[in-house]
Amino acid sequence: MIIITVPACNESKNLRTCIETLIKTVPLLGEDFRIIIAEDGSTDGTDLIAQELEQAYPQVIHLHSPNKLGKGLALKQAFNEVDGDIYTFIDCDLATDMKFFPKLINLIRKGNDLALGSRYIKGAAANRAVLRDFPSRVYNALIRILFKDAVQDHQIGFKAFSSRLIKDVLNDCVSTGWFWDTEIIIRSIHRNYRIVEFPVKWEEKKKNTSSFKMVTAVAIQNVRGILELKKILSN
Repeated sequence: MIIITVPACNESKNLRTCIETLIKTVPLLGEDFRIIIAEDGSTDGTDLIAQELEQAYPQVIHLHSPNKLGKGLALKQAFNEVDGDIYTFIDCDLATDMKFFPKLINLIRKGNDLALGSRYIKGAAANRAVLRDFPSRVYNALIRILFKDAVQDHQIGFKAFSSRLIKDVLNDCVSTGWFWDTEIIIRSIHRNYRIVEFPVKWEEKKKNTSSFKMVTAVAIQNVRGILELKKILSN
C-alpha cells in the first residue's frame, strides 16, 4: 500500500485540487493507497474542506490538529497512523509537476529506501523567487559540508520512503518543523540506507510566502536543527 501524506496548514485554496489530482493519478500505479491530509492548525477553513474530501473519497483520511504542530510533527503522526509499503509526501500546492510522481514511487519499488525530487541537479527546471532560491542553495551547500552528504536538495516537498526506513528512522527524528526533511535524510545516510535523487520540474506557487520575515524564521529553525542534530550524532 502507498501512503501519501499532504501537510496542510491554511491551504484552503489548494487542498481540493491537490487531493482530486492524487485521486486521479495514484490509481494508475496499480496499487492500493491512502491519502492522509495532515491538517495542522488551520484557521482559513482548510479543516472543513478536508472533512468534505474525507467523506467524498474512501481513500482519504483527515488528521486534524487544532494547534499548529509543525511540518515535521504533522508528518510523523501521519506516517504512524497507517501501515504501508511506501510512504510519501507532497506539497499541497503541487509545486512539483505530478508527472514525476510515478517515478518517485517506482524508485522505491526498485529497492531504494529514500527517493527525492531535486530542483538543483542537472536536468531540473525550477522557477523560484531569488529571495528564496539563494538562501536555499546556501543552506544545501552548508548541510553537505557539515554532514558530508551528497544530496543537492534536502528541502523539496516531494519525497518517498521505504517501509523499513520509516520503521527504523522516523520516530528517532526530533525536529517538529521545517528541519525535519534534512534530519530524516541525514539519519538515513548515517544508517546506510539507499538514497536516490532525480531532477524534477518545480514552480513556486506561494508567492506571498517569499517574505524576509518567513525566510528569517525558517533560517532560525534550521540553525537550531543543525546544532541539535550535530550534537545527537556526535554522541
